[in-house]
Amino acid sequence: MKLLVVEDDPLIQRSLCEMLEAWGHVCDEAGDGETAWELIRCWPYDLILLDLNLPRLDGLTLCRRIRARGGPQPLILMLTARDTNHDRVLGLDDGADDYMVKPFDPDLLRARVQALLRRAARPLTRQLEWGPLRLDRDGHGARYGDHELQLTAIEHHLLEALLAAAGATCSKDHLLEAAWNWAETPGSDSLRTHVKNLRAKLSAAGGPPNLVDTVYGVGFRLHPDHAA
Repeated sequence: MKLLVVEDDPLIQRSLCEMLEAWGHVCDEAGDGETAWELIRCWPYDLILLDLNLPRLDGLTLCRRIRARGGPQPLILMLTARDTNHDRVLGLDDGADDYMVKPFDPDLLRARVQALLRRAARPLTRQLEWGPLRLDRDGHGARYGDHELQLTAIEHHLLEALLAAAGATCSKDHLLEAAWNWAETPGSDSLRTHVKNLRAKLSAAGGPPNLVDTVYGVGFRLHPDHAA
């Protein structure tokens, strides 16, 4: 999952990103509302953790702007020090999917993030499957048959994107967006290396060599012959 943390306190921002990345997500960060808006226009985020007291563009205005635009909508979790019922009502009325008050318990935050992602209207399932291949979207767990796959975070994100596409071709740009944050996006050579390593781990677990199929000039897909 690709998440965006919009928080103007650098220490809180970094702590949140480190937690989210440890929980298996790709995380971008923005320190003000206008920067966040530019990122949201360029990247497809699954969930946005949004502070309200932001410079340049406040969180409520940003939330309304997101909800007013067309196209796929990210989930929005408002994470703020504003703790009155009036603030909660405003946030939820303006389009937030959930509202949490700082300081927060990390275990509760993780539970709320997972609950939001599970009930997203995409629809979103906790487990993705392709024949004997299974991946748990709530963490790093993945298996091929009876063999547990020891995947890096990047490999897990790539495999999740391929499984979510259900046999359709994932472009190189789509896979880069799914597995890296905007500040660290590598080139095609690095993507090919990670796909090669993923294939090797799948083959070692008993998967066919063409399970991850190259669509030349476009990207990669899971081979349809191995869906059942």
